[in-house]
Amino acid sequence: MNRHILEPAAWELAQATSKPPFLYELGPEGARKVLDDLQAAPIAKPDVDEKWIVVPAGVGNVRARPSSSSSTTARPRPAS
Repeated sequence: MNRHILEPAAWELAQATSKPPFLYELGPEGARKVLDDLQAAPIAKPDVDEKWIVVPAGVGNVRARPSSSSSTTARPRPAS
């Protein structure tokens, strides 16, 4: 049998759901609770610079939230 290589987070999910009761045995509500609980743990996220802007579009003004890593150096936007 081939050995499967998973990223650490995927491996942890596979391990957490590999023993009974299996998700399909819990029904939709029970399975949703198990998955919500597994994903509720805090994770490390990089700091980002973000802000909401309004962009004119053919369908009217559209809100957008561009973001970038706080560690990146701001670069000028290309001329349009």
